[in-house]
Amino acid sequence: MNLELYTSALSQLRFGKRLPGAVYVFRDDAFPFHEPIESLIGVLKSRHGITSNFNVLKFRTDELKISFLSYPEFLDDPHPALREAISIDLVTGKSRRTDYSDNINPPILHRKEAFIPKEHPQWNAFRRLTEAEESAGLYEQPSTIGFRLNWERLLQQKGLALIGHSLEKVEGAPEVKHAASPFVQRHRTAMTRYDLSKPVKTLLEYGLLETGNTFFDYGCGQGADMRGLCGLG
Repeated sequence: MNLELYTSALSQLRFGKRLPGAVYVFRDDAFPFHEPIESLIGVLKSRHGITSNFNVLKFRTDELKISFLSYPEFLDDPHPALREAISIDLVTGKSRRTDYSDNINPPILHRKEAFIPKEHPQWNAFRRLTEAEESAGLYEQPSTIGFRLNWERLLQQKGLALIGHSLEKVEGAPEVKHAASPFVQRHRTAMTRYDLSKPVKTLLEYGLLETGNTFFDYGCGQGADMRGLCGLG
């Protein structure tokens, strides 16, 4: 399958979370993909020994690559954490596994309704949660909430808690204001780097930073030629 046929097939997916460069889809046997995507997924699962635990697929839309992502608690956890990933290059046939099971700050998902079709029995519950979180201002800085610890810290700052797929105000918990960030004298730090830090690279890999965003990353040193900051597009 060449890139043109591949991207044409992806354009026909009737559901999925679309981000710049990729589309994410929850894998449910009750909602199979159309051909030739369904056959391609079957071949890759057989060839690479991929089990049903890998229930979210990331289709790159700009190159021939597919990632099988394991979110064991996708249906039950309002913001499930990534357990393991298998990335496959469709040109070379090579695969790469990444294990997040021991990571205390793994990537997590938001807007779960985007991953599933509207006919899915849990679509409405997922959508109601997203609307509640939007109303609470939790998505104002989307580039900072893609990891578990950042998300949990934000909920605490807002005095909120998740009970299943419901967002609740914590009784008697005042909203915590952001503490001022300490000034860091970069010339006295122990290390100078000239590349993006690993957390930011992971955000980029899983499509959690959108093109057009500008941000500061301590992984970028003076050699990063991006308007003085690490920016996307």
